[in-house]
Amino acid sequence: MSVKINAKAELGIAKSFEVKESNKNIRKTWVLQKAMAKMAIDREQSGDDAADFESALDSMMEMQDTTIAYIVDILGLSEAQAEKIQDKSFEDTVAFAQRIAAEIMHVDMAEASEEETGLEA
Repeated sequence: MSVKINAKAELGIAKSFEVKESNKNIRKTWVLQKAMAKMAIDREQSGDDAADFESALDSMMEMQDTTIAYIVDILGLSEAQAEKIQDKSFEDTVAFAQRIAAEIMHVDMAEASEEETGLEA
């Protein structure tokens, strides 16, 4: 099976991308999700000293690289198409990658409440 990913809003490409729901692509999705979880954990555990700040930056740059590589690889983008991602904001890039991952995994994306995240006071 496969899913069709529409990237018109993100990349200005009218043609949808067909992405196979293969073990290879599921694994790539898990690698992306792991990088996102690692960055969240690193940010949560970072202190106020310079070494912690540097470590947090390393984690964010690793996640940015992983996210961009995921989009390029999973959609099979050409070099010119991939270059368009470099011009996007980090937030938009992450949101696009999350949407792709959700479509591949057949997960409905919804904002979690404070209660669901455990952040309720």
